[in-house]
Amino acid sequence: MARHFSTHCMLCWRLSRHCNRACPFCLSTSGPRVEHPEHDPFMIANRLVELGVEKISYSGGEPFEYPLIASLVRHVRVLGMIQLVTTNGDRLLTGIPEWIGVFEYVKLSFYGSRSSHDRLMGSGNYDQQLSLAKRLIADHGVIVGANYMLSAESLVDVGDFLDDVAVHGFNDVLFQTYIYNRRAHVDSRFGLRDTPQALAELRDTLSGRADRLPGGMKVHDYSRRDWFIVLDDSGRLTLPSSTVDQDFVMGRVTDETLQIAPEVRVSARTALETIWKRRHDTEAIIDLG
Repeated sequence: MARHFSTHCMLCWRLSRHCNRACPFCLSTSGPRVEHPEHDPFMIANRLVELGVEKISYSGGEPFEYPLIASLVRHVRVLGMIQLVTTNGDRLLTGIPEWIGVFEYVKLSFYGSRSSHDRLMGSGNYDQQLSLAKRLIADHGVIVGANYMLSAESLVDVGDFLDDVAVHGFNDVLFQTYIYNRRAHVDSRFGLRDTPQALAELRDTLSGRADRLPGGMKVHDYSRRDWFIVLDDSGRLTLPSSTVDQDFVMGRVTDETLQIAPEVRVSARTALETIWKRRHDTEAIIDLG
C-alpha cells in the first residue's frame, strides 16, 4: 500500500536538536552537545489536536535520542494522530523497540549511493541502513521509506541508489533538494547550483522506473518555503527557508493567532489550514511517476 505521500493536515515536529552525530550539512544545526528542550511534549501534542493536525512527522536532531519518544508516540496514538519518523537509524541498529509499529512508516536517511553516503556517514553505514530496512520490514512489519538528499554530489548516484532500495523492500523514496544551513563553505559543497536543471536531470534518470517501488517516488523542492509547517524544538511554528533567507516564524504553538505573511495574522487553526491548502495545491511536490 502506498502510504508515504498522503495529503493529511500534517507538520514536521523537530523534537530536539540533540543528535548522536554532527553532520556538516544538517539544516537544524544539530549535534551531540545540544541539550533536549524542557517544554512539555504531551501538552504540545494535545494542542496539535486542537489545531487540526492529523499527522506528525518527527525529525530532529535524532528522534530516537529523545528520552520521551516512547511515551510520546503512545500518547499521540491515543489522541488519534498518524505518526511517522525520519531517522539516521543508528539507535535502531542496536535494538528495535517493540513499539516501532506505532509509526505509519519509518523513513531512513540517505545522502547518496554507497560510496557517497559512506564518505559522509562512515564506512559500511549504507549497507547497515539497507540491512536495517530488511529487519524492520521482515521482523516487525514496518513500512520503510527512504529520504534522499539531492545535492551536487548525490545527484549522479540516484540510479544506483534506486536499484538498491528496490531490492531491499523499500516502499517509496522522497528525494529532497538540499536545504541551505547558512554556512557558506557547506552550502557551496552540497547546494544544487541550478535546482530546476537538477530536477529535470532527476526526472530523466528515473523515467519509467517509478513502478519499482509500491509507494512510488516524489521530490520536494525546498526552494519554496510557503507550504511546509515545522514545529521547532523551542515551540515555534515556522515555514523553513531553503535559501540564505531566515525561516519565517508564524508564532508559538500555544498562540491564539499566527502569522501567515508579514503583518497578516489570523486564528491559529485558520493559519495552519491556509498553509495546508498551499501544500496540497503547490507544485513544489513533484510526482516522479
